[in-house]
Amino acid sequence: MEEKYLVSVIGTQYVDENEETIELTTSASYYELHGNKYIRYREYDDEDDDIVITNIIKIESDEKVTVTKNVDGRISTLILECGVRHQTMLSSMFGSLTIGVFTDNIEADIDESGGTVEADYSIDFNADVESENHIKIVLKKKGEKENVEDSN
Repeated sequence: MEEKYLVSVIGTQYVDENEETIELTTSASYYELHGNKYIRYREYDDEDDDIVITNIIKIESDEKVTVTKNVDGRISTLILECGVRHQTMLSSMFGSLTIGVFTDNIEADIDESGGTVEADYSIDFNADVESENHIKIVLKKKGEKENVEDSN
């Protein structure tokens, strides 16, 4: 699938008084299938360039977004659905971990010309909230000059 887009994924995590933001910008593909919108992109492991991480973001509506990450055959799925707490299994080379995810808000305005998806959600372990999180996904066609900060 041809990667005609650039995707920027900006994740901010709030734990106690601390805030940490991570941003990734890379080539991506965009497609629509059965009424859903998909963004597919790859990233590489920080420590091992031979490990390719494939990510698929499925936008079903302004109410539900699913992020699936495949790392060397280990698949993790993050389901963000407004007003719903989902339990999800995160897989890593060290084993699996079950977490709870509750989504407060999703805003999705995206199509073949680009756009943004934003979500606010909390992560819990054993029903104790560990972090509040915000994710912003900006999709634009390659060659466009728009700055990520300008797409608010």
